[in-house]
Amino acid sequence: MEQQQEETAWQAGDLHALADLLASLAPAGLPSEHLDQLEALERIKSACAAAQVVVTSRFADAAEAEDAPAARSGRRTPPRAMSVGAEVALAILASPHAGEQRVLLSRRLRDDLPLTLAALARGELTEARAFTLAREVAHLTPEQRHRVDADLAPRLPGLGDLTLRRAVRRLCLTLAADAETRRYRRARADRHVTSRALDDGTGRLTAILPLEVLAAVRTALDTAAATARADGDTRTGGQVRADTLAARITGLDPATDPPTMKVNLVIGVESLFGDGTEPGLINGVGFLPAALCTDLVRRASAAAKATLRRLFATPEDRALVAMESTSRRFDGLLAELLTLRDAGTCRTPGCNATIRHLDHVRRAADGGPTTAANGQGLCERCNHVKETPGWTTWVADPGDTTRHEVHGVTEHLRITRSTSPPLPGGPTGGWHYSPAELHLASNYTLAT
Repeated sequence: MEQQQEETAWQAGDLHALADLLASLAPAGLPSEHLDQLEALERIKSACAAAQVVVTSRFADAAEAEDAPAARSGRRTPPRAMSVGAEVALAILASPHAGEQRVLLSRRLRDDLPLTLAALARGELTEARAFTLAREVAHLTPEQRHRVDADLAPRLPGLGDLTLRRAVRRLCLTLAADAETRRYRRARADRHVTSRALDDGTGRLTAILPLEVLAAVRTALDTAAATARADGDTRTGGQVRADTLAARITGLDPATDPPTMKVNLVIGVESLFGDGTEPGLINGVGFLPAALCTDLVRRASAAAKATLRRLFATPEDRALVAMESTSRRFDGLLAELLTLRDAGTCRTPGCNATIRHLDHVRRAADGGPTTAANGQGLCERCNHVKETPGWTTWVADPGDTTRHEVHGVTEHLRITRSTSPPLPGGPTGGWHYSPAELHLASNYTLAT
């Protein structure tokens, strides 16, 4: 039976041809037929997701069963699951962490939730709901997962996102009360804070806290908002709560006090002086409109908390010039240059994590120099994955006249390509400066 399945398996070329066929699909004539097409396409999406689950699981099994290439002397070997997840991530255009999670959830669906996987293949639920179910039963034993799967299977087509999660939670509390208690205790021990930059010049701060602590925090913020309203404060309640939270953490009122910590703001000189509209870049966070960056500069300068540093870039593609060090470590201004050049974000394709390690593209032990051309910013996970036996990376087109580019090949011949982002500045959206002016007065870094 398995041999017959292998003989009738679709090859990658067949799947690409199917994708091309669907991409050229023309809408039907009648509105009712449009809805029929949407329904059929949604089923195809679910069937593709189920097929990805099977293929991902099979690849992970095969990769882990292989004899891994021998590690070179002195090289740390990361866990096998980490490199397998990284290769899956490259195939599905996701981050390495998401690839590792995809492998874990795919195996769970295949091995412990077969009825849910079958429902996904039939188009009775979406990929997101199938993975939600797989996540919610992570703390259960395989036998308990099978019981949840069997209980939910007849009801899956009628469950939405919230009702599915509630149904799974109820079954978990019924079938595995002890495991649920341990899960709640682990969650309380795993309290943490995360932050995320939004696309409008703001960011979201998220704190995972025990419920009683959360209630106390909320009460304190509500009290501050009520007091401000009673005192005639013109800010909204939401603004007061946000400002109070920031003030109690930093000791500064964000409505009146410029921040005292170091913030690297990279902005083209033409935008800084009001002649251009190219946005500025806060390292590791994102872009801000030119007018808002100019306002931040003025506020920091008025408070005597701003310093300016000139950075030189090639006028053609906004690439920072190179620096080098005689040390084997990237430190000092060279470290800062690498972090600024890579915009504070891991260079691995699909990875959005913050830079934690400054890495030699060609290992120092193999003769790789400590230079900007041979350096790149990586997160901790990607730096470890890079050391997997069978993986290799190299600098493409080294030099300081073009943007930095790193190529690589994984153990199973996935090709990677990473190009450093262009710095803000240049003629786009602003005045036309001569190449000499752009080269000599390219960028300022604000350290406030």
